[in-house]
Amino acid sequence: MPKFEASKLPPRVLICGEPAAGKTGALAQLANFGYRLMIHDFDSNSRVLASYLKPGAADVYVNTYAVAKITNTNLFAGSGTATKQALDSMRLFCKMLEHWKTDSEDLGPTSKLTSKDVIVIDSGTFLGEMMLLAAHEDPETKRDLRSLYNVAGRYYGAILDHLTGPKVAASVIVLTHLMQTGDKDDQGKIVGKSRDIPVGIGEKFSKKMQTYFSDIWHLEVGRDGKRTFKTSATDRASLRTSVPNLIKPVEEFDLASLFDRLTR
Repeated sequence: MPKFEASKLPPRVLICGEPAAGKTGALAQLANFGYRLMIHDFDSNSRVLASYLKPGAADVYVNTYAVAKITNTNLFAGSGTATKQALDSMRLFCKMLEHWKTDSEDLGPTSKLTSKDVIVIDSGTFLGEMMLLAAHEDPETKRDLRSLYNVAGRYYGAILDHLTGPKVAASVIVLTHLMQTGDKDDQGKIVGKSRDIPVGIGEKFSKKMQTYFSDIWHLEVGRDGKRTFKTSATDRASLRTSVPNLIKPVEEFDLASLFDRLTR
């Protein structure tokens, strides 16, 4: 057997799926197995976890960023307010990624956590919406609004660089929805074969988003209602697992079992 050594980071997993596929509910499987969860909730949907947690489950901490769902029309926030709220929320979020600390809890620097701690972004879709709102306050965007998506993409890229890099000692999960991409006609309609990609910020960054993660899985619901994780590349999606010798191309709906094999 040839010798091969590589630096090993805790899991960095991107889980994609349609709305109501069970992405958020699957997190309870981790807590029930003993993984402590630190959820950055941009979907305002973490309450569903309570239905699935069992007695003796590990602690689940949630910080909610409601501003992510305020649209830039500002119907309820007042003119100009949503973008400033989003910028403040983005700064708080970045601080929390370095050190989870609120008025009621202090879990310490993320550099001191372990693979049994899981930082969750739920979801990357609405995180992207918050980045777009915050980018309106950037001087570059104020000079030229056409740079909005580029600025927001740089924000998002910097966050993923930090989350998936060596400064975060915890495991990381980003949940996100799906969008279709492919060759388009002059009306923007996809022609020919389409592909599924995660939703980040616009199509260009969403394609790049996949490069940050060691594992990319699709949570799918079959016609019979059965949920499964797809972990191997197909003609529709660029999927992968970092341990193909331990994780099969199609796995049962058991996120804790998958993580247990990733962290051996």
